[in-house]
Amino acid sequence: MNLLLASRWLDAVPGFLRTTTATARPRVGFIGTASSLYPDPAWLEVDREALQGFGCELVELDPTSPEFAADLDTLDAVFVSGGNTFHLLHVFRTTGAEQALIEKVRAGLPYIGVSAGAAITGPDIEPVSLMDDATETAPLDSTEAWGLVDVVVIPHADGIVGGTQVVDDTRTRYADRFPLLFITDDQAVLVSDGSRSVISS
Repeated sequence: MNLLLASRWLDAVPGFLRTTTATARPRVGFIGTASSLYPDPAWLEVDREALQGFGCELVELDPTSPEFAADLDTLDAVFVSGGNTFHLLHVFRTTGAEQALIEKVRAGLPYIGVSAGAAITGPDIEPVSLMDDATETAPLDSTEAWGLVDVVVIPHADGIVGGTQVVDDTRTRYADRFPLLFITDDQAVLVSDGSRSVISS
């Protein structure tokens, strides 16, 4: 598997795509589902512009579409944006898109996740409950997440988004129950060929 799990900024994306895709203009599926709760998620346009600036051809993906699994076969990589992690998991789980994406990533489709898109790849999303409001979306039967990595990536650990108190409280409440990996907004977790490292982004 090849994953790039960022907190906020995307500077590590070009290098990641150069090493994981075979084309100069990779076709990247853009999944903005985590932000669909909000009337004006300005960060989505920031991400789109950044990816296009890196030379990506963006394809908007909707996990509620019956063509979602087939659409994944047309991509060089997939990008999952930030927003509400609980909403993201709810949509993927209730539509059946969850298993399709997990299978493709495990089979080698490069995955880029930012904030919520990073947190959902771990074993459980309960530890992000102090950053994201679970009541903004429908209740989940389980907060068990995708299990693509063995840690819960906690973004925004520098406190620029949301403040430092929520970061400290997350560590205090959850560090003894879950393997947490805190990253700042200029960091990302790179997962490649079974190894994991924190890099600049």
